[in-house]
Amino acid sequence: MRVSTVLLALIVLFTFPVWIGLIAGGFGILIGIMGAMFGAVFGLVGAVFGAIGAVLEALFDGIFGWGHHWNFIGFPHFRLNGFGLAVLVIIIALVWGRPANRKDEGAG
Repeated sequence: MRVSTVLLALIVLFTFPVWIGLIAGGFGILIGIMGAMFGAVFGLVGAVFGAIGAVLEALFDGIFGWGHHWNFIGFPHFRLNGFGLAVLVIIIALVWGRPANRKDEGAG
């Protein structure tokens, strides 16, 4: 009885660092997976906000000429200010709202 107790105590004593290592490794894996999930979620949120900002910047830069001019993407920059846009909208409204010229309106 005494030999088995001593043998069990020696096994526990010598394998205790392995147990601590396995527990710490499992804890590290769990924390790493949680960090990866948080990173993916907040990275996706950042990408959505970045895309919204890029669209707004492109609109304001295209309409008013505002925005930064240091992007290296070949996005076309139209230099149409607010007055040019107003003239364009008025021309489109006049052309669109003009009654169609119907030759055969009275035939029938």
